Amino acid sequence: MRVGGSLKNNYFSTIEEFKETQPARVLMVSALKEIMPSKGNLFGFVLSIVLALLFSIIIGKSNDTVMLVKEVASTLINIQLAVFGCVFAVYSILLAFLSEGYMKRLSKIKGSNKTSMLKQSTTYYESVLFLYFINIGFTGMILLLCSCLNPYFRLTSSVEFDTIFAMLLLMIYFGFSFRVFYELKSTIYNTIVLFRASISYKFIDFVYEDSNNEKEENEKEKIFNDGK
Repeated sequence: MRVGGSLKNNYFSTIEEFKETQPARVLMVSALKEIMPSKGNLFGFVLSIVLALLFSIIIGKSNDTVMLVKEVASTLINIQLAVFGCVFAVYSILLAFLSEGYMKRLSKIKGSNKTSMLKQSTTYYESVLFLYFINIGFTGMILLLCSCLNPYFRLTSSVEFDTIFAMLLLMIYFGFSFRVFYELKSTIYNTIVLFRASISYKFIDFVYEDSNNEKEENEKEKIFNDGK
């Protein structure tokens, strides 16, 4: 009875986790937390900043900044759409791949914040999808803006101010874009972990199944021998 009550508590806890529906803006804010600098992702954050600084200096100091930004944005949006499609496909396959037994086991495993691994896994993939959605939106707006501007557009009469301002904006955009793209590493890793765990649990079921079959065969053989 105690074990059964514990299992029911796990199930009811998981139901409460998935029953709650949050607005899209809240989910997007939660998604942005995935790429905030922390001890675990410090390398990716620093790498993104370094690359963003390099690209922003090269493009910001160019005489054809608007044209270069337009070309880079056109390339990036194609890459972002392709990655978004791949992540969405993985998320869909993952949900379809979850068997009843696997979901039961994931719901029992609790993380440091007492959230089930099932909830953590699905929330992570949802966050990554929102991150790419935000990134694609930013890239689309930049591409549209550059298409409307004159190739030699100047914000002010000061070349130095325009250059610094352009570099600052490009730094923010490239830093965010590169960091979101680097998050693909964690997405691949989490996918591998989930699929490996699924295979492990599947073979645990095979062990139990073979043990039960062997036990039944032994009992049948015993009954047959006793009958003699």
